[in-house]
Amino acid sequence: MHRTAFVVMLIAFAAPCFALDEALVQEAVEALRQATQYLTEEAAIHGGYAGSYLADLSDQWGEGHISATMNWMQPPGSPSTGFAFLGAYEATGDEFFLDAAKQNAESVVWGQLACGGWDYNIDFSREGEERYFYRHNAGSEDETLASGHDTGTMDDNVTQHCTRLLIAVDRALAAAGRPDEAIHDAAMAALDYLLEAQYEGGGWPQRYPLSGRRYSDFMTFNDNTIRDCCDVMMIAWREYGDQRYYDAAVRCADFIVEAQLPEPQAIWAQQYDADLKPGWARRFEPPSACSSESMGVMRLLIELALFTGDEKYLDPLPAALRWYERSQLEDGRWARFYELKTNRPLYFYAGTYRLTYDDSDTPTHYGFKGAQHPERVAEQYEAIKAQGLEAYRRERERELTREEQIERAQGMEDDVRDVLAERSENGVWLRKGGYGGGDVMHLDMRTVQRQMRVLSDYVGQAKGYPGR
Repeated sequence: MHRTAFVVMLIAFAAPCFALDEALVQEAVEALRQATQYLTEEAAIHGGYAGSYLADLSDQWGEGHISATMNWMQPPGSPSTGFAFLGAYEATGDEFFLDAAKQNAESVVWGQLACGGWDYNIDFSREGEERYFYRHNAGSEDETLASGHDTGTMDDNVTQHCTRLLIAVDRALAAAGRPDEAIHDAAMAALDYLLEAQYEGGGWPQRYPLSGRRYSDFMTFNDNTIRDCCDVMMIAWREYGDQRYYDAAVRCADFIVEAQLPEPQAIWAQQYDADLKPGWARRFEPPSACSSESMGVMRLLIELALFTGDEKYLDPLPAALRWYERSQLEDGRWARFYELKTNRPLYFYAGTYRLTYDDSDTPTHYGFKGAQHPERVAEQYEAIKAQGLEAYRRERERELTREEQIERAQGMEDDVRDVLAERSENGVWLRKGGYGGGDVMHLDMRTVQRQMRVLSDYVGQAKGYPGR
């Protein structure tokens, strides 16, 4: 046997046996393309999206009904679909998907308010342009286009997610040699808006500019408002390197440490007034120790410790985790609200919204109890303490080897086949139930985005993410 052949044989026996189903990979790519083409050519309104549609696209909803001239911005609304396109671009390197993401980003830019933030919906009609003061109308001599609503919201991840999308598309276009000045400028304006909205003490209000009279001015953990704002600052620092973004994230971290309630209720309230005291929001959101929002706060503290390299942001976690151990209800869940000082669970009577300790008749539109899973935070905390902060960060950020990517792709093949089999004749994914009726098929964008992520993850692992 020739020596060269012998060496090749040894390598073949020594190497792990990783074989991709190339036909399945190509089918997944084509499915991504077909779904994207249908969405951009049939479903999109000026490049953007609602949250769900009737299957024939004859009606649409966000969080409630919206008109045919509107895009919905709250996830899983329009920017989330833009991220699905970006995921397909990263997985394939095909600029067809980047173009779809750019089209979506342009719709977000069009609906940016003059203040730099966004409201829940963008309305492309003339009536919408009069109702909202959009940034693209700044300087207009037509008073009807420059005097509408101009308060952005950080509630429900609206402005934050729009900003994330613009940053991501801006950077992807620049890396592809196709910088877009309008998208970049809108991203910068959005980041300036978030910097301006941040209180000097480090928290963010629910809406900005401030009203001066409502709970929306309070520093708000509800619906992860502060967490999402801080996340954007960390992303912006990594992408643009502007010290202002880093400093904003650190101010937020210091605010969280200061806002932790004293023992034995060492978690966080849902919202805080200017004196850093828990305050009332809506009539069913009392000043209290809040189990649900505190889970997001603890996860954010871990991210901030990893971001800054400073372990002091982990210090609040042990006391908070002990509170969860002491405060679990008999059914294994936690009340959302616990009375300050007494730690008694708080509820409201349906209909009257009278505050009570009785959980037998609560409104159904709001989660007054929940399974919070503090053990997940505890496991991450213990892993960091065991490995050290820097070692934990390096391991988490380690890129997979090519062999690991292929092995992961192989492990996804059954799920990918299921996703491909569930497509409609238009190449998207429908589900029964929604605003249009429980027995009616809907084009549900959350479902579409989830299925596209599965396909993109699979293709990306198989191809090595050529679009990154």
